Amino acid sequence: MRRLAIVLTSVVWLFTAPAQAQEVRLAAPSDCLTNTGCGLGLKSAYGLDVRSAFVPLTVADAGISALDDGTAEIAVAFSSNPQVSRPDIVTLRDDRSMIYPDRVVPAVRRGLLRSYGSRAKEIRKRLNGASAALNTLALRGLNQSVIDGRLPEAVGGEFVDANGLGGTAKRKPGKRIVVGFMDFDENETLAHLYAEALRAGGFRVVVRSVRGLRPEAVRKLRRDQIDLYPAYDGSLLRYLVGTSPERLKAGLRRTLARIDVEPMRLSRAQDSNVFVTKTETASRLGIAKLSDLARYWQAAGS
Repeated sequence: MRRLAIVLTSVVWLFTAPAQAQEVRLAAPSDCLTNTGCGLGLKSAYGLDVRSAFVPLTVADAGISALDDGTAEIAVAFSSNPQVSRPDIVTLRDDRSMIYPDRVVPAVRRGLLRSYGSRAKEIRKRLNGASAALNTLALRGLNQSVIDGRLPEAVGGEFVDANGLGGTAKRKPGKRIVVGFMDFDENETLAHLYAEALRAGGFRVVVRSVRGLRPEAVRKLRRDQIDLYPAYDGSLLRYLVGTSPERLKAGLRRTLARIDVEPMRLSRAQDSNVFVTKTETASRLGIAKLSDLARYWQAAGS
C-alpha cells in the first residue's frame, strides 16, 4: 500500500507541478536567437527569453522531426512545410503579430548584372518568370516531393519545365553564374529551380551551398562568392536593418542597393516561421497561443 501511495503521489505531482518545473524546449534553426521571427521576436513582442530552452537544429527545417523524436516540446517550422497540416500537429497562434510575411525572392549581385550589360535583362526575365509561376501551394508541393525522397535538383528542374520556362537556348557568353542556397531542403530546391530557369536561357550556372543560413548567404553575396540566392523578403529586410518601423520603411530594394544587391520580382510563395507542437503536448501544457508560453519560459531581463 505504501508503494502504491508513493506512485499515486508522483502521478498527482506530474499533473499539478508548477509550470516552471516542466521542461518546455524549443527546437529552432541555429540562427533563432538572432532572428526577428524567432528568439528576437519572442523577446520584443512577448517578453520571453528562450536561451535556456533553445535546442538548435542542425537542419533548419527539421523542427517537426524534433517533435517526433522527443527532442523538444515546441518547434519552429516553415509555413510551406506540408507536415504542418498533419492532424497531430498544432500551430500556436501568434496573438501579438510577431510573424511577418516572408515571400521568396531572388537576391542578385548588381556586379553580375553589370558584367552582362544589355544581356542582364534576360537574367531578370528568366528569374522573374520563375517567381511568377511560384506560389505557396506550389512550394508545398515541391517540398513534399523532396520529403518523399526526390532530389532537389530534379524537383526544381521539373517545375521549370512544367511551367513553360525550360528550353535549350544557345549558350550565352559571360561569366558563370553561382547560385547559392541556405542549408535546408526548400532553399536548395529553389536554388535549383532558379538555376534551371537561367540554364534554359543559355547561361552557365553552378549551384552550391553557402554553408549556413542567412548571415552566410549575405556575407557571400557581399564578397562576390555567390551571385544570387533565393531569399525571403521579410526576414532578409529585418536581418539587414532590424525591427525599427522607421528603418523598415526603406523597403527591401533600397536596403539591398546599399550593399550592391538587387531583388528580383517577389513571388507569391510565402514561407514564414510558425511555432508548432503536438496536439497531446498542447493539451497537457494548456497552450494554444504563443503568449501561453510565458508560463514556461523565462521573462526577458529576469
